[in-house]
Amino acid sequence: MNNKKWLWAAGSVLVFGLLTGCGTASNTNENRSGAKAEAPKKSEVTAKVSSTFETIEENNSIKVNYLVKNTSGETQNLSFTNGLKVDFILYDDQGKKLRQLSDEVVSTQALEEVTLGKDEEFSKEFIIEDVYNGKYILEVFLTAKEEEAKVSRHITVEKSLTKASGAYIGQIDPHTVELKVDGTETAYQLSEEAANQIASFKKDAQVTFVYKENDKGQKVIDKFLLEQ
Repeated sequence: MNNKKWLWAAGSVLVFGLLTGCGTASNTNENRSGAKAEAPKKSEVTAKVSSTFETIEENNSIKVNYLVKNTSGETQNLSFTNGLKVDFILYDDQGKKLRQLSDEVVSTQALEEVTLGKDEEFSKEFIIEDVYNGKYILEVFLTAKEEEAKVSRHITVEKSLTKASGAYIGQIDPHTVELKVDGTETAYQLSEEAANQIASFKKDAQVTFVYKENDKGQKVIDKFLLEQ
């Protein structure tokens, strides 16, 4: 009798253990399947090219040297659909678009490819004319189908002409005029080009002009910017 009780007790423990084990396994699987899988992190995409530019002020213009380098570790092909391989946009310091090269020039329609080997560079030098003293944002980029290689940064022009606007008061002598700028009446000397332009001006007419100061501290108008 005692043997039967012992066997029954042992069997109960065994069955209970199996049931408990099954339940634990079931819960574990449920937790694993129900848990949200963590999204794999996106690997960083290595840039195929790097780009930069330098600017130099000269003759009331900006010379730009734009450089693109193949940093991908393998050969890169650039396809251009016209002769304008590099374009630029010039903004004022508030982000307002002032001009764009592709709006000002007519380029030839011709397919051309440029191949850059490993660490090979492509450079382009161009000049932006009539950029006056002030702060700007310059954006330069390729027109290639595969890569823009766009680079943008703030630039300051301080060795050029200064742009201003005011009211035309009148002519003092053949080479001097009086203008009211920012509420102050000021005498300006005239270049030969500016002197020829004032013939059509009327008193109190609003005019825009560019000027510089000479060695004597005189403000000399280089030219009036007439609306086209």
